[in-house]
Amino acid sequence: MKKFADRLREARMSAGMTQEQLGFALGVTKSSISAWENGRETPSFRLLPTLRIVLNRSLDELLCGTSSEVRTDRETYALEKVLPRASSPSEKALLTRYRNLSPRRREALLELMKPDN
Repeated sequence: MKKFADRLREARMSAGMTQEQLGFALGVTKSSISAWENGRETPSFRLLPTLRIVLNRSLDELLCGTSSEVRTDRETYALEKVLPRASSPSEKALLTRYRNLSPRRREALLELMKPDN
């Protein structure tokens, strides 16, 4: 049976998120996410509801390895409060397209958008 650290890593990758992106959504550092995924630490209890929403996984699945139905309308609303919201239809379309990119393509796009020093 897989450990929490493995299930967390798989859920994050399945969501197409980097450790940095997940950390941002939870208000923690990339190092914290890395420590969780390597089994050195575990997230605090207060972060579990948000972790569940952001990764679209049940706590049963994340903590115990058993699956159940996820994301209700209420949870979708909560997710919109955690992640950045679009202010216009064109920004919403852009944000949707960005979120649908693979992690590698997201990183490449962000690299292109870095200001020149």
